[in-house]
Amino acid sequence: MPENIKICPGYRFAGVHCGLKPGEALDLALLLSDCPAVAAAVFTKNRFPAAPVLYGRRQLAEGSDLRAVMINSGNANACTGHQGEVDVLTVVEVLAAALKLSPAEIFISSTGVIGEPFPVTTVLKGVEPLVSGLEGEALPKADLAAAARAIMTTDQVPKTVGIEIETSQGLVTLTGLAKGAGMIHPDMATMLAYLLTDAEIDRQTWQAMLQRVVDKSFNRISVDGDMSTNDTVLALANGVSGCYLTSSSDLEALEGGLLQIARELAFMIVKDGEGATKVVEIKVVRALNIDAAEKICRAVANSALVKTAFFGQDANWGRIIAAVGYAGVKINPELVNINFDQIRVVTGGVRDPLYQEEDGAAVLRQPEFMVKIDLQSGEDEFTLLTSDLTHEYISINADYRS
Repeated sequence: MPENIKICPGYRFAGVHCGLKPGEALDLALLLSDCPAVAAAVFTKNRFPAAPVLYGRRQLAEGSDLRAVMINSGNANACTGHQGEVDVLTVVEVLAAALKLSPAEIFISSTGVIGEPFPVTTVLKGVEPLVSGLEGEALPKADLAAAARAIMTTDQVPKTVGIEIETSQGLVTLTGLAKGAGMIHPDMATMLAYLLTDAEIDRQTWQAMLQRVVDKSFNRISVDGDMSTNDTVLALANGVSGCYLTSSSDLEALEGGLLQIARELAFMIVKDGEGATKVVEIKVVRALNIDAAEKICRAVANSALVKTAFFGQDANWGRIIAAVGYAGVKINPELVNINFDQIRVVTGGVRDPLYQEEDGAAVLRQPEFMVKIDLQSGEDEFTLLTSDLTHEYISINADYRS
């Protein structure tokens, strides 16, 4: 974890092993706010939402303030029918009793294998050590790191970020943690993210702010084009800073900070994509409208042929221009230009006369680079992050349940 990470005051963290993962790997996390926190959330659009997603949607619709979030890895509790929902309620009631809270103040998330019965007895064994972990000597960075590791599945590294922002009411802290490496696709890219602040903010304003931030961050990444059943972004604002933000300038500062930590976490997810060796920014500019720019971005970012070319460091721009052409957007091919970073590859829909293959390949050898597609047809643009598609991705997912 970075040494300079800011840990949001008023929150405590814990991570333990309860037996969902083999060995002694951490698999159960708890986030606790010292006082009721205003909650906002965005969930997966998958038509097979997991049991904790169904429960969380109801909670948010009822306007419940939250005190605690428990997250398990190793089992998604998805496609488990009525029993899965019963199991969520069981876990909520046991955890609420252990924390001396109302069940309405408990939020649950799960991630892992889909379709397996939820091992509720195993999870419940972790409640006591999890709660005990909050009562020991406070080690905020270590505790946050443990919680971040406990929510990992195929992730290689934990993902945390924390910053401070200045407002007219004083300093406000934002801390985020997330997991995700596979089943990552926009419209809630299997990812989970928790964004915390010690600011105080109106519920409706907080929800609207989170939705805008998600649309500009987690909804602009793609590792493999698969959308999970469990995707959740939860944002909590507990107000312990005493900074009640209402002015437009303060709200703008908070949204800017929230977007910063969301984008940093989104970047970490793509960088940690299953088997990934590249992070590629796909940027479409001068499109007729946002919809057109987005469709082309997603066509290029999700193309298996394009992604394998990135892995092979093969400057095969024909795969990119083919994806632009089948995106379902009306374009003028004679106006399309494509760059790899600063190297012009395509001009007017054909190979640029000055382009040298070795220059394009040099860009693709970098771990991070941009593909810019200029349509020269309007003023709108859209950007998202994608990764390459590697042999390792196939190995990880072929053996996922082995």
